[in-house]
Amino acid sequence: MSTTTSTRDDLVYELQEIQSEILERVNRAKELLKASGFEGALMRAESYWMAHVITAVSNDHYYFGGSMVSLQDTIDEIETAEEEEEIDED
Repeated sequence: MSTTTSTRDDLVYELQEIQSEILERVNRAKELLKASGFEGALMRAESYWMAHVITAVSNDHYYFGGSMVSLQDTIDEIETAEEEEEIDED
């Protein structure tokens, strides 16, 4: 494994960790709003800012549409670049 591959693996891992943390925090916010009893606030949050955040970091969601380029797209791009580099080295 080359230094570049190791660095990319570390980068992908770190980005995936950030992605996971963001999604966990959005889920926590949803739980807090649900527990608060503010149904209207929860409905608006799910429809607007939660949707924006979730579609910006992940392609795995139930919302119609998505971000032009999500964090997941960036992760995939880096992983693909790694695979292309390995093919070029052969």
